[in-house]
Amino acid sequence: MKKSVWKIFLALVFVSVAFSGCAPAPTPVPPTFTPTPSPIPPTFTPEPTSTATPLPSITPTSISTDTPATPLDPGHLSVADTKTVEFLGKKFELKFKVTDQLIPIFEYYPPNQTPSDWIELVAFQIFPVNPDGNKPIDFAKRTANAFMQQYPDMTYGILVDDNSEAVILDFFYPTSTRKEKGKDFIEFNAFKIFRDPGSDQIIWFHYAKNIEGILARSPDDFMSEFNKTRKEVLSALTKFPVFSQ
Repeated sequence: MKKSVWKIFLALVFVSVAFSGCAPAPTPVPPTFTPTPSPIPPTFTPEPTSTATPLPSITPTSISTDTPATPLDPGHLSVADTKTVEFLGKKFELKFKVTDQLIPIFEYYPPNQTPSDWIELVAFQIFPVNPDGNKPIDFAKRTANAFMQQYPDMTYGILVDDNSEAVILDFFYPTSTRKEKGKDFIEFNAFKIFRDPGSDQIIWFHYAKNIEGILARSPDDFMSEFNKTRKEVLSALTKFPVFSQ
């Protein structure tokens, strides 16, 4: 096995271990989110987006907190009217959208990044009613299973809000589309899946980040960034408001 391939393999092992036994996030997260078991039975493979790539996932972990977030008024938050998104203390600008297909897509990037050259992105996708199960948890389960068809050993995390039925799904993908000479990247993905307040359709809020692997840095540096990113993102997603179409 070539040295670079071996290092990528090691990175995947480190991340899998982190997902299965990582510590709870120290930042406040609403206590109503509870884990559901995995893996999940197959039923449906979601339409890919222009940036979609399967990612290995994580085994469920509980996240403790004392301070629930207060969501914003959903009536004032429309995906179609949103030109910028504030997430993780950063500003993301709308730079790509598709509205003439079955699943509309709205993608946002930092001001200095583009759809063809990005480190982080956020996106909304609006899914039509699915007769095979139209709850947020149904979409999360089908998605996790679809990725497991490609990577049978992947692990993932699912957190369910017992009050709103919103679901958070997160996992990582070992093959990133980002290419830099002398570096490798693993793509971390996390989704908040919730029902459109004005219809029976489902909306996904998606965060993705290309995390540099261990070709050009130590495993400790990689794991430190990975764990920090995951904890911050899961905490932020629980407090991210529900949007309408």
